Amino acid sequence: MFVLTATAQNGNNPGSTRPLTKWEKMFPEVKYGNKIYKTGSNWFTVGYGAGWHTNKNVFNQNFSMAYQHRYHAMYFNFGWHFSSPEFITDRPMEQLNDLHAGAGLRFEKRYFNFAFFIGPSFATTWIPVNETVSALNNQLGAHTELQFTFKYFYDLGIGTSLYGSFNKRYQVVGIQLHLYFSNAFVMDY
Repeated sequence: MFVLTATAQNGNNPGSTRPLTKWEKMFPEVKYGNKIYKTGSNWFTVGYGAGWHTNKNVFNQNFSMAYQHRYHAMYFNFGWHFSSPEFITDRPMEQLNDLHAGAGLRFEKRYFNFAFFIGPSFATTWIPVNETVSALNNQLGAHTELQFTFKYFYDLGIGTSLYGSFNKRYQVVGIQLHLYFSNAFVMDY
């Protein structure tokens, strides 16, 4: 009897749960309605908008996709950004394609998500030489982004992104409307 009681009290029996880690305490699970969600979860954004090409003083259309990942208390993003005076399906002669990675901060509430990222990018630019030929250039640059998202469900939302993409040959700043998809859903309650 004493051995059974001592084993049950120190938590080594099969029915006990392990203690929460530091990160599980910092990012707990929450219940909204009849669903349970994990705070601080990873998310994916898809955005479309308008930008200002500062080298040529013209408006650009832009499109982006990015994955944002949490590692402990720090957030990282990895994404692709396209910008051009013409839409992407028109195969424009002038365009910017950025592959970017960054580190950032995030503040999350029930209906709101705010995030800021900054980091390096690998930019491929097509700059027209004449009416039929474009010069292809690869260079390093920088990419920064501010995200403001309204989450109508805890893991789905819509928002705006303010961004800047800077490199030697093609600088653009602008605003996008983005869709927010999170993997916060854990289970039904």
